[in-house]
Formats: sequence, C-alpha cells, structure tokens
Amino acid sequence: MFHESRRKIMMRTKIVWMLIALLCAGSLLLAGGTADAQDKLSIWLGYGETLPAFEFVKAKFEEKYPDIEVEILTFSLRDFEAKLASSMPTGAGPDLLALHDFLFPRYYDNDYLEPLPDDLAQIVTDPEKMNQTYTDIVSREGVAYGVPYWTGRSTLFYNLDHFEEAGLSGPPETVEQLWEYAEKLVQKDASGEVTRAGITMRLTGPSGGIQKFGYLYYQMAGEQIFEPGEEPGTVRVTLEDNLDIAVQALLDRVNHLHGERKVDDWTLKHDAQGFASGVASMLLRETWAIAFIKKNGPDINFSTALMPKGKVRGAFNYIEILSVSNQSELKEETWEFIRMLQEQEALNVLLTESGYSPLRRDRDFAWFVEENPKYKAVMQDFEGYQQYLEAPNTAYEEMTTRVGEVLQEAYRDAALVDNPEGCKEVILEMQEVAEDILSFNGILAE
Repeated sequence: MFHESRRKIMMRTKIVWMLIALLCAGSLLLAGGTADAQDKLSIWLGYGETLPAFEFVKAKFEEKYPDIEVEILTFSLRDFEAKLASSMPTGAGPDLLALHDFLFPRYYDNDYLEPLPDDLAQIVTDPEKMNQTYTDIVSREGVAYGVPYWTGRSTLFYNLDHFEEAGLSGPPETVEQLWEYAEKLVQKDASGEVTRAGITMRLTGPSGGIQKFGYLYYQMAGEQIFEPGEEPGTVRVTLEDNLDIAVQALLDRVNHLHGERKVDDWTLKHDAQGFASGVASMLLRETWAIAFIKKNGPDINFSTALMPKGKVRGAFNYIEILSVSNQSELKEETWEFIRMLQEQEALNVLLTESGYSPLRRDRDFAWFVEENPKYKAVMQDFEGYQQYLEAPNTAYEEMTTRVGEVLQEAYRDAALVDNPEGCKEVILEMQEVAEDILSFNGILAE
C-alpha cells in the first residue's frame, strides 16, 4: 500500500515536472517568436488603381528589409478620407500617407507630417526634377512635407468622326471657338431637342461643377476662382476682381443650355460617360478619362488636345502627395519606400497600370507617349502652357459644394440667357458664399 502510494506520488511529481518543462519551452518559443516578429509598415491608398506600383515596390522592399512586412490597404476615396480623419488623431493611422492635394493642409495644419529628409527635399526643390508649382503645394516656410507623386491633368477630348461630319479640321484653339464648334457639332431632333451634345458640361455634382466652370474661367481671367493667399493655407476669391469675365463665363454656359444656341441637356448621358457613349462631341476632363473612354467606348474615335486659350492657356492638375506620419516608428524605412517609388521602373508601372502621369521631370516617359499619343496633351510640357492647382485648404469640400450649388441652380434659369445683370447677381452671390465659409474657417486671405 505504501509502495503504491509512493509510486503515485512519484508519477504525479513527474507529470508536474513535465508540465513545467512544457510551459518553459512554450515560454521560450513565445519569447523567440516575439523577438523574430516582423515590424509592419502600413500604407493606405484612396486610389486603388495605383496599387500595382506599390505592390511592385513592396516586393523589392521586403527583399531589402526581410524583417519588415509591408501592409497595403485600398479604399474608395471617400472611405479613405473618413478612415484617415478618424485614425490619425488616435495614432492608428498608416506610416505612409498618400494624400490628395486638397487633403494635404488638413494633416499639415494638425502637425501629423514629417519633414522630408535632405535627399528627397533636394529633389522636390530642384526645378529640373520637379515643377515648382507642385513643390509649393507641399511646402511651408521653405520646408517640404511631401513628395509630389502623380497628376491628373485637364485636357480637351474631341470626337474625330463628329468633327469630320461637321467639317472641322482640328480642335478649337480658343474659348470662343470652343462654343462656336459646339454649336456646329450639336444634333437636335425635329422638335428641337438635343440628341447629341456639342460639348458635355458638368451639370450635376456641385463641387465638380464649380471645378469644371473654373477650367474656362482660368483661361479667360488668367487666374483661378480660388487662388492661394499670401499666407499658406489661406484663399482669395477672385470672381469680383474679374467680374465682367466671370459674367461672360456664366453667360457662355446658360446661353448654351437654353434656346436656339442650346448644345447640351440634362436628359442626356453626361460627362465622360456621355462622351464614351457617343452622345457628346467634346469633353473637358482629366487624364483618367482616356482609359475610361477606351474601355467604355471602344468604338469611339477620339483624340485629345490642349485646353483652349483665352488671356492665358493652361491645364488644371490634381496631384497625389507621398508623406510620412510623424507618429510612425518606421520613418526612415517609410522614406526609403518612397524613394523606391520614385525609381524609373516603379514609375513606369504607375503610368502603364493607372494612366496617371508621374511628376518627376528627370525620368523618361517618351516611350509611353510614343506608344499612346492620346497622352501627349497631358504629359508633355509646352511653351507657355501653364500648370495650376486649386488652392488646397481645410474648407475645400464645403466651399466648393456650396458655391457649386449656387452655380448649378443658375444653369437651370432660362431667365439668365443674354442677361448680364442677372448673371452678375449670381457671380456676386458665389463670391459672398465662398468668402463667408472661408472667413468662418479663419482662412480668408486678407
């Protein structure tokens, strides 16, 4: 009995020691696992079409840094904006911020961005390597906080078959010609209803509507509706300064939306979809629409041209900016990822897969333009052809939406046809609405 109890005790003791040994081994494994765990470099994208370029660099980066895992998440642009806005204040945002130009001030003003290291700063501030129009957007008091990455640029799309039918040998050169050509290109049925737009205007979506109105206003006035103020982050509204020009720009629209000179209608398919469907002869849009039209209108025979000129001639740009969060624990590694994104091979992937134009002047993309001539108007520099961006500011979305609502309501008002005084009232209301919003947000330029 005694021996049996002793054996039981010895057996229990052995089991206990085995359990202790297993626990110790497990602890060692866990400790080893922690020591070997990879750091994670996080990247969020609001433009999923640029993912192939990031995936291309990720493979090379993880070869160079085997202890770092790169996590790339893509979202719709609106979801990206919302997720970034909620996560950065809590320290849960990504290491690499791919920021649209109008988002940049929000994260700079709230002190979330890291200044560029010297080598990247030298690239961004070198006019041989970067158009300084873009550098100004990412800089404050001479310090750059991001690398301008790619642009979408405005251009004139025109249907070659429609032009041939109308006896037009080439695209319009001036703003006045644009409207003259639209009147020649429009098609109407027996009742006078428009069946094919001479030019498709942006008649819905107030923020986009004021932006597209601004395309021709810029050519006519020589400046944007919303210009950067002298103090970074502030905005000057120029409509009242260029009142006669602004009135004419509005008259051009309403006069061609009502009556005998009507060239477009709300009942038609609009914007890039309308052009790709063949129910519009001309379109003012950005780089992305080239690929969209090819995909959605494969039978549309079209070309692109420089924006029509007025007092000046130039193209609107929206740009993507690569910045590093100052909350990141992998700042230097994230800058290295950005350096690798700037290499020729990676930029080639960006261009061919997304269609967006890389902004590095010291890289060679002539091969792409030769193979894809429709991109010439949005990729090459032309003497005297200006590149401009909207003034980035923290009230951008509210301001452009509210002002755009005033504008698009005016488009529907047939009483404004050939009515400069009525159009003047609309323009002054747009000025007032914009200035009220800017003033409320403390960013109205003095």
